[in-house]
Amino acid sequence: MTMLKMTISLKNLKEIADLLNTVVTEAKFKVTPEGLSVKAVDPAHVAMVSMDIPKGAFVEYTTDGEEELAIDVERVKSVIKLASPSDLVTMSRDGGKLRFEISTIVKSISLLDNNSVTTPRVPQINSESYVVVSKGNLERGLKAAEDVSDSIRLTLNGEELRARSVSDSEESEMILPRDMLKEIKCTQTIKSSYPLEYLLKLVKSLSSAEDIKLSFKDDYPLTIEFKFGQSKDSESISGNFLLAPRMEQ
Repeated sequence: MTMLKMTISLKNLKEIADLLNTVVTEAKFKVTPEGLSVKAVDPAHVAMVSMDIPKGAFVEYTTDGEEELAIDVERVKSVIKLASPSDLVTMSRDGGKLRFEISTIVKSISLLDNNSVTTPRVPQINSESYVVVSKGNLERGLKAAEDVSDSIRLTLNGEELRARSVSDSEESEMILPRDMLKEIKCTQTIKSSYPLEYLLKLVKSLSSAEDIKLSFKDDYPLTIEFKFGQSKDSESISGNFLLAPRMEQ
């Protein structure tokens, strides 16, 4: 059994747990001397999230080997509710348990059987067209659509990104022109619809990401790339979110 001890800010740990919780309640982390990685897919195989948490994203990170840790994400979230926003959380392997030290509190949760949690293979999805948007602008557009429909149609061309939802009684559209976009690469008009619930949950969970990159093409999976947690003392945590398209009737 490898030795493992890691200390991370509450803010970063909460964001990691919230992001995983958008698709699963249990996840398996791969531990290496370089850091942690995790991949998870929801039971319906509609959405997948993967993250790389480098050693430099931790305040302290010590391990003497490689292993896998299967964790109940919801139990982690309940433990970190005990912490204050500025707290650091130290986690260490204690036999079949994961031990948390938060300020004056020490709490342990049982690790899950590694064989009970599968790690999905991340498909290679490539799209030439992408747009980089501010998280705040995208979240506003998704919230506007929330009570209109359960799907949202994204349309991208070289000049703007649109996100539109329609029902029998209501309609909502977000239009972000080129000057409100951080980056845009698109040579023709592309359109694809996606389940709104997953998209909104993900964007709400990305509490500290400033910009996110959306890549897609006609009726094709959406790839969202994000980074968070970077400070002058630490490296950023990077991740991908894949979302299957919703075929319009």
